[in-house]
Amino acid sequence: MKCYRRMLKIPWIAKRKNTEILKELKVGQDWLLNNIKARKLSYFDHLKRHDSLEKHILEARLEGKRRKGRPIRRWTEDIKEWLQISPTEAGREAQKREVFRRRVREATSTQTCQDE
Repeated sequence: MKCYRRMLKIPWIAKRKNTEILKELKVGQDWLLNNIKARKLSYFDHLKRHDSLEKHILEARLEGKRRKGRPIRRWTEDIKEWLQISPTEAGREAQKREVFRRRVREATSTQTCQDE
């Protein structure tokens, strides 16, 4: 909502309801989140189909101990959560572009239906 308020140049002290702002922008409540999710899955698809430095970084495993505290949320954990399959299996599906894109459409559309 902070991003939406900035887009409309509404000061933070203005007392306006979030629903009013969403109506003014003519967007659904989770539009921004779903858009980011679709783009992230699309980029994952692109990485898995091409042999690049980014692909090697994404698939790399580091040796040694991690720092103290809560573990950092990994990029592949989002993929696993959204598609309900392992990142390895998602990578295999990404080789078949149409199959993967169908799964992405299903993942983003079911998420909006569950939220409403």
